[in-house]
Amino acid sequence: MCSEKMILKHPMSVRIFHYLLIVSFLPLAVTGLILYFKPFSGESMNLTMQIHVLAGVLLTLDAVAFFLIGFERVVLFVKRVFTISVNDVKWFAVLGGYPQKLLLRKKVPVPPMGKYNSGQKLFGICVLIGGTLLVGTGWILWAFPHNTPRETVALMGTLHTVFGILLTIFLPVHLFLGIYMFDDFKAMILHGRISYDEAREQSPLWVEKEVIPLNK
Repeated sequence: MCSEKMILKHPMSVRIFHYLLIVSFLPLAVTGLILYFKPFSGESMNLTMQIHVLAGVLLTLDAVAFFLIGFERVVLFVKRVFTISVNDVKWFAVLGGYPQKLLLRKKVPVPPMGKYNSGQKLFGICVLIGGTLLVGTGWILWAFPHNTPRETVALMGTLHTVFGILLTIFLPVHLFLGIYMFDDFKAMILHGRISYDEAREQSPLWVEKEVIPLNK
């Protein structure tokens, strides 16, 4: 049973960024799939494109604002997700123990993790690289298609499609595991706090190295 002692895991600036990311990326994913498969008529497709562009503008503003306002947190996040160790290899060997928990109702030993587990690191890397490419290629394809060489436009279109599909595939997995880890889900969506005992179980290296121990 978790104690009542709580620690801050997701500050307000991170939660606001996450809110706007949800509001912008979900319509981007849906409209992106519609634009790729083209199931509707010309007028409906035009409306879909307008929604896609507006959501892209919101995503861009959100990313730029957080980069400028929360630059230190961006640097820290990049450092964390790109810090790879033997524990990450071991984590992927058992997939964090999630298949065993979900399918076999069995708990297996999982190597100690920092603030983010290895799966979250992989997702973070995909979001950083894929999101940057999506924003960059999206602006080129929308704002400067006639001022860009045809070969470059074709390459931008391919990159935009590939990374858009990749992040869209990651999305339901991220949502499912986010809700499965419900305490962390509530922390990200609501108050930002997680119990000290829960943090110590999920992220022992983060608690040991970065969180000030609480008196029992």
